[in-house]
Amino acid sequence: MKATDLLRWISEKEIEYHWHDEDVIIMPYIFQLESFTKLLSNGIFDDDGISCNIRNGYVCIYMEHICSYYGIELIDIFPDKNQ
Repeated sequence: MKATDLLRWISEKEIEYHWHDEDVIIMPYIFQLESFTKLLSNGIFDDDGISCNIRNGYVCIYMEHICSYYGIELIDIFPDKNQ
């Protein structure tokens, strides 16, 4: 996955996100998970997998591990950390 792929997916799907300490949590609806996982390679699911928290109708996914796996800086995708 490239940074542009992730940014396009977040923009097109209007995914809500929030900075949490030094990480970003995205909140896609459950029905958007399949398209999200298609962006990812199978290798990212090895070892510890992906940290997330299932809520009522959506999932909170911590992005630091995912972005660092692909060499993407969080600030390049989620620029409003200090707002």
